Amino acid sequence: MKIFPNKDYSIELNKDSLSAITDLKNQTLSKDQFVVNWNNQSFIGKVEKNKFELKISKKIIGEFCVIKGKLENQKGTLEIRTGKIIKIIFVAIVLFAFLGIITAIIKTEWELIFNLAMTILVMRFIFLELGFKLASKNGINKLSEIIEIIEIIEIKKMTKK
Repeated sequence: MKIFPNKDYSIELNKDSLSAITDLKNQTLSKDQFVVNWNNQSFIGKVEKNKFELKISKKIIGEFCVIKGKLENQKGTLEIRTGKIIKIIFVAIVLFAFLGIITAIIKTEWELIFNLAMTILVMRFIFLELGFKLASKNGINKLSEIIEIIEIIEIKKMTKK
């Protein structure tokens, strides 16, 4: 099991990659700009010649996932990863919970250990997973509208046993 969720996709476009990148640039704010109202554009990030790295422009939802992509002709790949800020917040909360578990073991307060372990599980499976799924689905839908994705296939990675 991975601590931080991620997904990889193979996509097919309805148009060539050059016009898709141009349309994406029009809907993306540069992450170097300081803008008061981020909601005017769909994404924030970098769009280069045939690559891009984007976040959704909504302040809280946008931090859950980062969409990296590469387009060539009418095909491309997408990598959706958990954002750095969410990773830092999650690790900080888990560290505090582990410190609480260690303290509870030293003080032999067994009911507190269960509560702190449940906190870690809830943070991972409810907060992180659900937030990532909602944000990535929202991001893919917006990206599909902008660059006209006609087919999207999730790439399943094989795990070693």
